[in-house]
Amino acid sequence: MIFEDIYYVKDVSRIIDRDKSTIFRWEKEGKINSPRRDSRGWRIYSKYDVEKMKRLVSELVKMYN
Repeated sequence: MIFEDIYYVKDVSRIIDRDKSTIFRWEKEGKINSPRRDSRGWRIYSKYDVEKMKRLVSELVKMYN
């Protein structure tokens, strides 16, 4: 069995230094894929998802600086 790192929205928010609402908006706008859900219906993100969001933040910073 392969164990994968999982992150909840609050974790991702802290890692990428963006508000949770930004992550929800990116999902709605299609900038990121809809995440999987745990048994409670909470969003769960993989390490790959987090890395993709880090790149998105980096691109946005470059674009607006």
